[in-house]
Amino acid sequence: MDSSQSALPTTKSYIVIGGASGMGLATVHTLLNRGAQVAVSDTSRPNLDSLSANLSPTTSRRCLIQPVDVTDKIALHGFFHARSGTSDDEYEYEYLMNLNVRGLFNVLSTALVPGFLGSGESVVHVESIFSQRGFRNGAAFAASRYAALGMVRSAAIETQGRVRVNHVLPGVIDTPMHRANLARVKDFTTTPTTPIARDGTAQEVANVVASLLSEESSFVTGNAWNVDGGANC
Repeated sequence: MDSSQSALPTTKSYIVIGGASGMGLATVHTLLNRGAQVAVSDTSRPNLDSLSANLSPTTSRRCLIQPVDVTDKIALHGFFHARSGTSDDEYEYEYLMNLNVRGLFNVLSTALVPGFLGSGESVVHVESIFSQRGFRNGAAFAASRYAALGMVRSAAIETQGRVRVNHVLPGVIDTPMHRANLARVKDFTTTPTTPIARDGTAQEVANVVASLLSEESSFVTGNAWNVDGGANC
């Protein structure tokens, strides 16, 4: 049936499970074309990324896209109660906190056990400029980064100089992940214009990491080093 003859009310919301390919994908596009809000889940991240990349910025605001395995009841519950247009649903919050906070805690609590690293050795954690600033639709992400910064600084105090622990905060760096984000998300927002008006390179970050690992930084611990072209000036 022609969509103009059966337009859905714009206030209607729909959930499509398995909506990243085939009949599910066709249903998603049909509902979006008729003005509906649609929440889409699938187990295929590549297919979900493709769906997201092909939505206009206006349409994407009416479409919540999230990888969900329906055998995971907690994840499914989070998906059902997520709100279209926001990235800070319960599922994403748990994922980011587990990755950026629990993951770092696991690394530090293992690496900093006395006897594993020798006296005067160094740990450098590479994070993000969003350890020091927020951004639109980024509450959960920024919160996890702030937490990681606090953990690194606390670890530096707890080791009492036995091991140096520092933090590197890159800004916009030209990496395969950054290029993929630009290609995947049409309205992807990077940082504001910086005094050094270009993207950084991976080597420029590596140079700072190497310096912090070396004896050149023997009196440096618990610090956050920005490699961001001045984004946080």
